[in-house]
Amino acid sequence: MRKLLLAIVAVTVGFTSCKKKENPAPTTASVMFVNGCAGTTGVDVAVNSVSQGGNLAFLKNWGYKQITAGTSTSINFTLTNLGTPLTSSTESLAVGAHYSAFAAGLITGTSLVFTTDDLTAPAAGMAKVRFVNLSSDTLSTSCYIGATKLFSDITYKSCTPFKEVAAASGVKVAMVDQTVLTSSGDLTGQNLAAGKIYTFMLTGTAKGTSSSVLTLTMIGNN
Repeated sequence: MRKLLLAIVAVTVGFTSCKKKENPAPTTASVMFVNGCAGTTGVDVAVNSVSQGGNLAFLKNWGYKQITAGTSTSINFTLTNLGTPLTSSTESLAVGAHYSAFAAGLITGTSLVFTTDDLTAPAAGMAKVRFVNLSSDTLSTSCYIGATKLFSDITYKSCTPFKEVAAASGVKVAMVDQTVLTSSGDLTGQNLAAGKIYTFMLTGTAKGTSSSVLTLTMIGNN
């Protein structure tokens, strides 16, 4: 009898241990925070008043961070050196989804651009690209990979969907204003690897100097 009771206890304990090891249902979304606001040297980011990191340099990001999902999520960018608010927004985050939050414009006139990121893998031999216009100029840009135009009429605070393109090396990528062709940002000699996903981000202004000139930057999303 004693052996039977011990066996029952062992089975019960084992069952309880197994139940404790079950993974809980996910509760987070993934968000990439990007400093695309020309004239800033660094920004701090908070979500629902909880710090996500500090001194994020211009044109940089931290990769995707896990953020508690919710229908009223407050995102705030603050100037690191002054501690003053830069830009903010309230967004809805779905469990398991991916997003990007861009500080946009100029330090004297800012916006927060929030996008949903489709990180579904591209087909074999393909990459995926998208373009986001964070320049506060009144530009209407066309987006090119090499000589191929992928998108048109991309204005300030606009973001294209991701589009599959053939993987290639040494290509030119550009965002060009359709009226003033010299108002553009471009990158030469870019490698678009098969299976990879990229965002091309236009920042600055045509009248800017130093780090505030029109600049195209490539971000790897995976």
